[in-house]
Amino acid sequence: MNHLLIVIFCLTSLLGFSQIKVPGDFHNPIDKINDTTTLAMYSSTTSVDDGLRFNNVMFKTSHNNKYARGYNDGPVWKGEGLTLELHGGFSGKSGNLTYTLNPAIFLSENSGFPTPNLPSSVNIFGYQYSTQIDWVMRYGNKPFHKFHLGQSEVRLNFGKFFTSIGTQNYSVGPSTFNPILMSRQGAGFPHLILGVKPTYLSAKKNIGKLEANLMYGLLKESDYYDDNSSNDNRYFNAMFIAFSPSFLPELTIGFNKVLYKQTRFFQNQDLLSMLFIIDNGVINGDTLSQNDTFDQMASFTVDWNFQEVGFRVYLEFAKNDFTSDGGGIRPTAVEPEHSRGYTIGFEKILLKTKEKKLLINYEHTNLSYGHKPWRGVAPFYAHSVNRQGYTHDGQLIGAGIGPGGNSDHFNVLYKKEYISSFLLIQRIERDRDYFVNQIRNSNLHDIEYSITAGVQKQYEKYDLFIEGSLNYNYSRYYLLRDRSNRSFGFGGRLKL
Repeated sequence: MNHLLIVIFCLTSLLGFSQIKVPGDFHNPIDKINDTTTLAMYSSTTSVDDGLRFNNVMFKTSHNNKYARGYNDGPVWKGEGLTLELHGGFSGKSGNLTYTLNPAIFLSENSGFPTPNLPSSVNIFGYQYSTQIDWVMRYGNKPFHKFHLGQSEVRLNFGKFFTSIGTQNYSVGPSTFNPILMSRQGAGFPHLILGVKPTYLSAKKNIGKLEANLMYGLLKESDYYDDNSSNDNRYFNAMFIAFSPSFLPELTIGFNKVLYKQTRFFQNQDLLSMLFIIDNGVINGDTLSQNDTFDQMASFTVDWNFQEVGFRVYLEFAKNDFTSDGGGIRPTAVEPEHSRGYTIGFEKILLKTKEKKLLINYEHTNLSYGHKPWRGVAPFYAHSVNRQGYTHDGQLIGAGIGPGGNSDHFNVLYKKEYISSFLLIQRIERDRDYFVNQIRNSNLHDIEYSITAGVQKQYEKYDLFIEGSLNYNYSRYYLLRDRSNRSFGFGGRLKL
């Protein structure tokens, strides 16, 4: 269903001003195909009348037969074997207060599969190629179940302003598969948001539409990283701004920035770290500077939607960590490729009638430096001080392809009345940075090709869906052995 989620969001993104996307009914956005998705952080309580109602209930069974695999599926982790998941809850509104409790519970068979078993200090269930990221490859060696608050939120609205607390997943920017800064790859983390809803700016005449959001959150370490309890939690601070000028309303540009640090280094002024960082040289008795304790990423996004011809082109250009060599504009101007990552993509509606829709989408993401740099550069999502990296509970907050990852995605979505189907072709290269530094053998690129197809049928009271995927992994773990994996999923949604 996670693949069906991805391709259906292609359609919604073509229909409205969209930079920060939050699905209220997380796994079944099929009903939003004909909606206008706004830039505002969307919750399932947005259009609820005063009172209480039950949310739709989604259930799914998934299976991987050779290794763990899953992308953009929120709090659910799909290991080898069966995964059973259930999502449901209720939403309500009382005056300016809206609320949603929509938890998720899942059970993973979590069968064993071959791992690289490199001699290192890394936990055997963690990411074997770096000690600077808490990226879990397998959650222990037994079946397990987990409960997560899922897409839950309490929001208070004040005209054009709002504040909310919750655990919802957020996807920032125009990308369909691999948003670099914020994605739905892992479970949502506890956070507070202070925001301005999409607002028209005017000075005698309309200037454009603006949205701004500040996010404060708490990231936690998984059970499979280290035994040091003092570094288990990290403070997270982010800012997301998007603007659509009145003279080009089809164009949305955005600026996004995130910072995080271990809570043991937190200082009160860090609440303003989006605006400035006070570097006083000593933090809680440690001689680390603020630039050392913080890790940061920033991205610039462009989303140009030509609705009359059904074509959209988009870009996210990101920079990783602070600029070195003294900072300032000069190092970035002369070496814009240093510590950069990017996603480019397009979507095209080939057919759109009252009964039928046909859409194609291509997206390319590059998070590797691709060559051995002459000066130091940290891999995306990894950090030497914040050694758990850009993760929460062992899963990435950013793009699911991970540090040094590259990918290509091409999909076709067809919808006819109450039936939606898709075909998705993917190429994912894992951690090219590690390959360049440690492997350097043209026969040992760790690259996976996959083809996925799925169908969903809508009924009055429920929906049903099924999907299947074939995955072939060349030189898995950079070893001269290939692995193939077959996965399938089926389930449904009860419309309450």
